[in-house]
Amino acid sequence: MTQKYFTGLNYTLGNEDTSVEIELVNHYRPKNVFSVCGSGGRALPLMGESVEGLTLSDLSKEQIALAKLRCATYQQLSHQDFLSFWGYFPYAADNFQDARKRIFNQLDLEAEVKEMFLNIFNELEFASVLYLGKWERTFSLLAKINRTLLGRDFDRILRFDNLADQRKYYQNEFPHKRWKMVLFLLGNKALFNALLYKGDFIEKNSPESHFDYYHNAFERLFTHDLAQKSFFLHLCFYGKINSLAGVPVEASLATHERVAGAKTKIDYITEDLVSHLQGGSKKYDFLSLSDVPSYFKGELEEDFMQKIKASLNPGAIVVIRYYLRSAKCNLAGFSDVSEVHRELIRAEKVQMYNICIYRYDP
Repeated sequence: MTQKYFTGLNYTLGNEDTSVEIELVNHYRPKNVFSVCGSGGRALPLMGESVEGLTLSDLSKEQIALAKLRCATYQQLSHQDFLSFWGYFPYAADNFQDARKRIFNQLDLEAEVKEMFLNIFNELEFASVLYLGKWERTFSLLAKINRTLLGRDFDRILRFDNLADQRKYYQNEFPHKRWKMVLFLLGNKALFNALLYKGDFIEKNSPESHFDYYHNAFERLFTHDLAQKSFFLHLCFYGKINSLAGVPVEASLATHERVAGAKTKIDYITEDLVSHLQGGSKKYDFLSLSDVPSYFKGELEEDFMQKIKASLNPGAIVVIRYYLRSAKCNLAGFSDVSEVHRELIRAEKVQMYNICIYRYDP
């Protein structure tokens, strides 16, 4: 497994709807949680009343620093200041520079984190870092191409307040031919490798073609719920979040209040997740592994679920988001409980992942 893609600020907003994990934590009420860090937006919202310890793992020290900054803004800012600092809608990411500078200077941060982001903010003239990551910048470019190909009424699918009307539009008036052009152009391995993955794009083992994989995922987003509620669709069509309906769960008032009031102890590690979990130095009740296992190959792909057992308490929940490639792994000792949470998975706002939920039953 190459580390080339897993260095630097790859994510500053994030590419997952963490409401799935939040609801699972609410359901299972774990005490100790392990999560891939990412931007922090997918992991910090797992803090809450039942969670005593949260371990965030990422090979990128920049992503860990970003999570520390995000944590400080949850804990030290009002919800309104949190939104304006990050540039979540209704606040513009390229505005509120004076307020953002004032807020940043008042934050209590580790010296190394403070220095890193002071350099970044000075270069940005205190515009927000919300869309600064490689993934977010890539989708800003893809959104421009999307708008060009779809034409003047490109975002009509995101302007419905009634699901029945949205479905009727998608079935009868949506520009399917031009949309297929968008998917043929954008939904291919070569383009994503060139723009984002730099040769590390996942080796697909999904039976669907790349085109069918993306076409079916977007069709679910267009027909299962209001499209305007998907922050991912906002990024695909606008390159940014463009309405209150599209603001992701990590920026909600409820999440902010829960995280700000949590007594959870947070540990940050830069060790790869399998090495850490195989060591068994800490026992966990809930693990959110993102789509990292989609990149595993060979022996690691086959054995990683057995290797991580050393850090699992009986009954521990393991959540994996497979993207294009599902690991062919040894699941001895695990029960697949995904179907129990099918409606939760169906309501997820990205729909690009095959979300698998396992329970450890030794």
